[in-house]
Amino acid sequence: MKAGFIAIILFYSTRLFAQGDNEFAATAFYNQFKKIYADAQKGFMLNKGAKTLSDFPELTDVYKAKLNLPQADSGRVVFPKNNNLPYALYYFEPAKSRLKSDQRALGLREAIGTAYGKILFTKTETRVVGNDVYTDTWFFEKETDTDKKTALFRISEFPQGNKYYFTLEIRGKTPGATAPAP
Repeated sequence: MKAGFIAIILFYSTRLFAQGDNEFAATAFYNQFKKIYADAQKGFMLNKGAKTLSDFPELTDVYKAKLNLPQADSGRVVFPKNNNLPYALYYFEPAKSRLKSDQRALGLREAIGTAYGKILFTKTETRVVGNDVYTDTWFFEKETDTDKKTALFRISEFPQGNKYYFTLEIRGKTPGATAPAP
């Protein structure tokens, strides 16, 4: 009985700490996220900055993101040349442990749900390559959606060197197309 009581207290105290420690749970994040998403639905006309070097120039045109997310280190807007839809890609400060990266990505996931303002469904895939763990989480409006190409957003976690990185991809529409706001 005493052990069960202690376990319950530990569970709730950890839960309260985790909820209060979400760096993304802020009005500034929600407002900027909504602004970027609205621009994504118009083809990134506001967010598309100066052209930068692409890692794959034969496949993509890459531009500096003018609209940055709070807590993001940097961002860029990518226009694939194979007629895929454009997307904004935001990079966040790497963590020294996978656990810390997972916690921060979970906080980002919760903040996206809050900022979007509608119920989102997620699909998460984790792959192990050697000793490295890679995780992708796709966000959908409908529970029945499973095609990753139609996801609204994607969070990716990956190791590089001795650090763990995560990124957020906000998918857009072809410039000139319109879609309902969240």
